[in-house]
Amino acid sequence: MLPDAARVTSALRGGGAEHASVETTATMLVVRVDRSEIRAALQALKDAGFDFMVDLFGIDTGEAVDVVYLLRSFKRDEDVTVKLEVAYDATLDSVWELFPGAAYPEREACEMFGLKLAGHPNPQRLLTVDGVQPLLRKTVEIRGPEQVRDRGDSSVGWL
Repeated sequence: MLPDAARVTSALRGGGAEHASVETTATMLVVRVDRSEIRAALQALKDAGFDFMVDLFGIDTGEAVDVVYLLRSFKRDEDVTVKLEVAYDATLDSVWELFPGAAYPEREACEMFGLKLAGHPNPQRLLTVDGVQPLLRKTVEIRGPEQVRDRGDSSVGWL
């Protein structure tokens, strides 16, 4: 069910997210938030009953990374999508203290898109090792098996 846009807007304004914009589509309510207001917006939505984070992930738009937070209110059977634009190589502020379930998805999104993570208790890589390029960023060229073979690198003889 779609939440009431006026109620969500009121909660955001009351919680200090003055520049957040609310848009309703046929299937979802989307809140766009500035980086400076992400914690205030998420806290306001949590206080308004959206107290469960379903997921957190990134989308490369070709110009920046949209970090998407999917929040749910089980009490009202409503969902809200929060989008935050983060520039390439910029820092994402962790929200794990508000939503403990964000701890791993934050690390994964930052690692896959090359973002830095601030305020996290363990901001280490989760899936790859140091030196691996951001795998999901559109601006990074991923080498295929043929390119690896052509290098003559004996350490990848299994290809």
